[in-house]
Amino acid sequence: MGKIFLSVILLSIISCSSDDEVQNSGDKPAIVGKWYIEKSEIYRSLNPQIQTFYSTDCEKMSTHEFTPSHVMSITFAQSNNTCVKTDAVARKYMFDKGNGKFWYEGEENYPYFVTKLTLSDMVMEDRTQDFDGDGIKDILRRFYKRIN
Repeated sequence: MGKIFLSVILLSIISCSSDDEVQNSGDKPAIVGKWYIEKSEIYRSLNPQIQTFYSTDCEKMSTHEFTPSHVMSITFAQSNNTCVKTDAVARKYMFDKGNGKFWYEGEENYPYFVTKLTLSDMVMEDRTQDFDGDGIKDILRRFYKRIN
């Protein structure tokens, strides 16, 4: 009876090991990973309206791979009925998950804001542009989907 009790205790300790914490840490939303832009929306202030742009299949091949310190962006575009790679650039960035503020190195005065971050979705807002020319900054929202 004592051996059975000891076996149950040891099994309980093993099943509650710290490996569970390591495995579950991957279940937390993080910007690190590979993403593509599913759609973009512009919120204009002059005539309160939303203009939506859906990425084409070719544009969805464009990826943004975030590491802990850099993002590697590879861009594809349509050219003569063929989807071709048009650009690849790596940039250092900073991300303050507490307030959602994201900026590229050297562009601290032009931040973006991550307003949604889940395991599969991210929404990033650009609040630096005036698309309708009324002198008020509009909001460009990019809706990302995680690839991995």
